[in-house]
Amino acid sequence: MAKRRRRELVEADQFHATVVGLLRVRHADWTEWEDTWLLDQAQRPPDYIYSDDQRRILNQLIVYSKSFTHYAGYTVQELLKIAYPCRFDIDEDGQEFLEMIQRWGATHLKLRQIRRLAGICRIFEPIARDTLDLAA
Repeated sequence: MAKRRRRELVEADQFHATVVGLLRVRHADWTEWEDTWLLDQAQRPPDYIYSDDQRRILNQLIVYSKSFTHYAGYTVQELLKIAYPCRFDIDEDGQEFLEMIQRWGATHLKLRQIRRLAGICRIFEPIARDTLDLAA
């Protein structure tokens, strides 16, 4: 019984360390819900034992935090060169997104960010779909 409890505490410590690491990810694109969830998990007591559902959510957030330099054979900068000149032809939210990653001088983007950039590019050029989900 003591070994099991010790193992659970080690796993809880690893879980907590992963959560804290995700909160420190530069240019993360967490939704408000995800950000709140991560903050809530980071504030749990050290002996808190996380549920299987919490582990599933954490695993999904780990996937979302992965950085990608290419999408369908295009670098981030090549995709940006396609989309950025046409930024005034899309909605304001998309325009702000393109201007933000242009300011960053981005060479890599998180999963949702690179998907979004590729989606904008598809408006103007035939960009193939990539299997980033499988790579992550």
